[in-house]
Amino acid sequence: MDLQVQIITLLFSFVYGIFFSLFARVNYKIIYHDKKLIKLLGTFLVVMISVLLYFVLLLKINYGAFHPYCLFVLLLGFYIEMRIAKHFKK
Repeated sequence: MDLQVQIITLLFSFVYGIFFSLFARVNYKIIYHDKKLIKLLGTFLVVMISVLLYFVLLLKINYGAFHPYCLFVLLLGFYIEMRIAKHFKK
């Protein structure tokens, strides 16, 4: 994989980490719903859609090559979005 594709992959993983964090906030509201079936189905769908969307888009960028640094940058984006949301919540 050349350097340009790696940089695009890292940027995509970072932005997707932010998107996934926002998506997890929506899922948080579903998790605390009264009906157990809605909790299970909602959580399952959110996780499956998120993972499939990430890998389909990764497939378009670099033919689906996944490296450990992609996971690190994804988690970094997730963490930064959480910190930003906490800062704006105050």
